[in-house]
Amino acid sequence: MLTAGELTLLGRLDLAYRRPQSGLYAGERRSPRSARSPEFSDFRPYVAGDDFRQIDWPAYARLEKLMLRLYVAEEEACLNVVLDTSGSMVMGEPSKWQTARRLAAALSFMGLAALDRVQVGALGGARLPPMRGRDGVSRIWTFLEGLEPAGEAGPAELRLLLWARPGITVVISDFLVEEDGNWAPPIAGLAARRQEPVLWQVLAPEEEHPSIAGDLKLVDVETERTRELTITPGLVADYQRALTAHRAELARAAQSAGGRFLNSSSADDLEAMMLAGLRAGLVRRA
Repeated sequence: MLTAGELTLLGRLDLAYRRPQSGLYAGERRSPRSARSPEFSDFRPYVAGDDFRQIDWPAYARLEKLMLRLYVAEEEACLNVVLDTSGSMVMGEPSKWQTARRLAAALSFMGLAALDRVQVGALGGARLPPMRGRDGVSRIWTFLEGLEPAGEAGPAELRLLLWARPGITVVISDFLVEEDGNWAPPIAGLAARRQEPVLWQVLAPEEEHPSIAGDLKLVDVETERTRELTITPGLVADYQRALTAHRAELARAAQSAGGRFLNSSSADDLEAMMLAGLRAGLVRRA
């Protein structure tokens, strides 16, 4: 799903978790627990019952106090990737679907390369069990290649994806739903399960800057409902203001849940999307 050059690019990047991660197995993420490891963390006074092998005797010679050396535990983190498979994702030139699926493949690769536990699922649909290590790359990519966008999906489907462990949950979608669709409650639900929500919106260039005009019959690609409209410059301006307000609402919902909001165009290549991740603090240089 990704070229050799794109994999080289991803090899120089890593995911940035805002909070220390506490996983089941050893990994490469800083844990809130202390442990014996090569990376020194801090000192603290020795108390009865501590491991005397961790006493820092040079510090005792200077301070005449028994001090314990603390080390950072490194454990796995959990990355959950949710891909919108609703019918609207086929829209655009280039297609939102191809761009969103490649983004999901890239984020999954980065997590597996860092020994994170990675779980991938479709919004309101199938999902894979958690995987770990580079051996999971081919299974995840095969799963993503087998997905086809169709039907409807929205906030209600996000509530059904009860990821088991804390970590980052990245939702890749156009976030375009009916007027009564409210993403805030399921996003808050992710935070309640100690998951950092990341909303990554992918829109087509013609959705951001419509070039249509005149008398048209528009057909909803998901429900096949039709609506006849006269597209005027004023109506296009109203649409763009509504889109700006919609993005601001998504950003507020993510930030109130301790998460982040990003947006990309379906015309963006992988490097441009990773730059968006760097600016948002989701991606960092390894």
